[in-house]
Amino acid sequence: MILVTTTPLAPSTPETVSLGVRTYKAAIYETLTRMIGELELPPGSRLVEADLAARFQTSKTPIREALLLLESDGLVKLEPYQGASVTWLSLEEFEELIYIQDALEQPALPRIVERITSRQLSDLARIVRRLERHRAEHNSRGYLEDGAVLHERMFGVAGFPRLVHVVMSLILHPTRRYERAFMHQFDDTWDIELGITKGRFEFVRAGDAEMAARCVREGRVAMLDLIRERLDDPAVAPFLAPRTEPVTHRVARHRVGSMVAPATANGGNGAA
Repeated sequence: MILVTTTPLAPSTPETVSLGVRTYKAAIYETLTRMIGELELPPGSRLVEADLAARFQTSKTPIREALLLLESDGLVKLEPYQGASVTWLSLEEFEELIYIQDALEQPALPRIVERITSRQLSDLARIVRRLERHRAEHNSRGYLEDGAVLHERMFGVAGFPRLVHVVMSLILHPTRRYERAFMHQFDDTWDIELGITKGRFEFVRAGDAEMAARCVREGRVAMLDLIRERLDDPAVAPFLAPRTEPVTHRVARHRVGSMVAPATANGGNGAA
């Protein structure tokens, strides 16, 4: 059992929390991953080994090991003679992460439709209702946690453990902070994200994998259009790499079709 601190890097009276992990490296990696994902350590933050060693009450060796893992996740940049810093967000990286996620998930939808049981549908419906409550309460952390559970259980139905592992590594690590910065600060993008999740579930429940995939594709287009328009927004710009010259962003206008899911999360077969 390992004790690590959970307050900011320069606390006057740091608290400690017990983590059920086996190594200091794992404890430090998991804690820093969470802090970066929650934007408690925003992009550009310097991660000084000596400060981290004091914070986690350990030597520098597990700190370096954890930073190497974070670098492999794309969350930290290590530079000779400059140390480590949290990487900046970029629209290009976010689009790449979404592209990879969809490339893995979309082909699995027909298999999920074929294999899913009424009990599994009831379980997913309960999670969707929790997501709706989190959205109504503007509870980003709860939304992200239950969203990860929904992905794991829905795509676990496909019966491909490696698929679930790769998808979850995207959702739990690099993608989370983008959702915080790009989507959950604004009602419209958060609503689109929830609409994608609900629509995909409802079409899966209706046995229509093609429409489930279409719902995701069209929702992504609308969401990314809104994000492109806001790269200079004061709520978003601080998370992006500073630039010396103004950049004009070309915005492609799209309109989402009037596609309506066949049922709501509170009704239809399979709901608890």
